[in-house]
Amino acid sequence: MGFDLYGINPTIKAGSKKPTEVDFQKASDAELKKYFKQQTKFEEANAGLYFRNNVWWWRPLADLVEHLCFFLNEKQRAHLHDNSGYTYNKATAIKIAEALSLFVKSDVAKKTEDKHKQMMKKAAIHNKKIDLKMKSLKMDAIAKTGNKNIAPRDYPKDLNDKWNKIYQEYDSSAHYPFSLENIKKFIKFLRECGGFKVC
Repeated sequence: MGFDLYGINPTIKAGSKKPTEVDFQKASDAELKKYFKQQTKFEEANAGLYFRNNVWWWRPLADLVEHLCFFLNEKQRAHLHDNSGYTYNKATAIKIAEALSLFVKSDVAKKTEDKHKQMMKKAAIHNKKIDLKMKSLKMDAIAKTGNKNIAPRDYPKDLNDKWNKIYQEYDSSAHYPFSLENIKKFIKFLRECGGFKVC
């Protein structure tokens, strides 16, 4: 699952030509490969067309936008976190770009990126210990049931209760990367998108 942002009225560079769509049902592998290569080239040349992050990358970025962009109303903040197709106009896109640009240029930006990396590393180490607990619990479930392929939902009740308790110890921050490079790509999209929708 991810968040796909589409430019409403993107800036298209002179001489840049959108490839003619192929019939995806009838096109050969070679034709499809050629089309996707041309489409990728077109999108890379025109940053305001499309921006995508998977849910892991998008959440920290959307949280940062919420934190920095005091001018967004409650509805605009909420729709940063869903795929409803909510539209943000060009003026709002530019204001978000300006706020993010100021952040990227600040002393806080690199410190934030480094702190986030340290947090992820610490969470990953913690989660390895949780994984060991889970493996040990699975061995108990196998011993009790004789089923080598047993899933946690099928554990005997006492072990299932333990599994749920251990699962709560996982640190999800291990899965949410944050980078200044990703923010810079988003800024470029915002400046050239002419407004955008989140799908």
